[in-house]
Amino acid sequence: MLPIIASIQQSGITSLRGLAIALNNRGVRTARNGLWQVSNVRNILGRQASANLLL
Repeated sequence: MLPIIASIQQSGITSLRGLAIALNNRGVRTARNGLWQVSNVRNILGRQASANLLL
């Protein structure tokens, strides 16, 4: 999932809402087969940041 989000960010979309919209427009589903919301994107990016801190 993170490579897809990184690709979207590189295209210039950086807001959580924009990322959620872009994921939905690309047909990417959440782990529970749902649509992306701001909170889903925030949680994914938060887990990535936490993992980076542990390295």
